[in-house]
Amino acid sequence: MNKQLWNLLQRGRGVLQLQPLGCLSDRSNSFCLGCEPGQYYECEICGYLQPYCKGADDDYFELCDDCWGIAEQMHVATGIAMGVDL
Repeated sequence: MNKQLWNLLQRGRGVLQLQPLGCLSDRSNSFCLGCEPGQYYECEICGYLQPYCKGADDDYFELCDDCWGIAEQMHVATGIAMGVDL
């Protein structure tokens, strides 16, 4: 989905007091108890507004799960540990 449309829908759902799109509580085997309306953040890499439960890791909470996975694969391929500043 187009990033601008996705972000518009997320903001609109927050205004209407609806749970963010993509919240993991929709899955039957999820650990998420459900995000509150408006609980989303903008991923620093892709720019999509994601629900809080799709933040990958406490050390990289500003990245969504998808971008965190790509970054992790890049670090493995280069042999540089995650969190190491160059």
